Amino acid sequence: MKKLIGVLIIVTFSTFSANAERISVGISGNAGMLDATGKETFNSGTSTKSEDLAIAYVSGFAELHVPLDLGAGNLRVGVSYVPYALESETNSSFRAEGETGDSSSGNNGGNDSPYTPKASFTQKVQVDIEDLTTYYASYHVGTFYVKAGIIEADLITNETLGSGSAYGNADLEGTFYGVGFDKNLSDGIFVRGELGQTDFDSIKLTSTGSDNTNVIDITGLSGTNFAISVGKSF
Repeated sequence: MKKLIGVLIIVTFSTFSANAERISVGISGNAGMLDATGKETFNSGTSTKSEDLAIAYVSGFAELHVPLDLGAGNLRVGVSYVPYALESETNSSFRAEGETGDSSSGNNGGNDSPYTPKASFTQKVQVDIEDLTTYYASYHVGTFYVKAGIIEADLITNETLGSGSAYGNADLEGTFYGVGFDKNLSDGIFVRGELGQTDFDSIKLTSTGSDNTNVIDITGLSGTNFAISVGKSF
């Protein structure tokens, strides 16, 4: 559904571009915090962890001033894109799996099989967010505007797992809304300040490639974002 909405916005660009009163382009500096809860399920149990993640990135945007009669305000549709990968920190965890027999010295509990110590290994997981794209519509009245849209990206997992397994990649999708101010300067130059809220859909990553199956469920991925933009209208 979200990809369909993105296509519809692009079609809107194509439909109105010839008749648009103005076109605006610019760059934005974005910073904010994301709250995330992750539950990892593995052979010997589960582990749940919540984190606050600081984010900062630069994006470019383009938007059309849609020629509709909306009274005192005007409607714009736009797209924003981050032209580089956002890299997370590397998270490491220690695992010990597989134990048979009795660990008591000189006693294997009546079991003829000898005691086998747990095999230990370190898991390292790091992710990249690529092709972070937002599609939005905004309604402007004077210097004030409200904004809403969808956000999409590719979640690329980069891991070193001692178990020999690997996680697949995933699509990252969500919605956002925000408010801001838009100040016009001379020669079509403008500056903006915007405060927004983003809510991402839950995602699940399942490891493959070994007898040890790990599943990571990421839920509650949301947060606030502040952006400062500068651009030019033509």
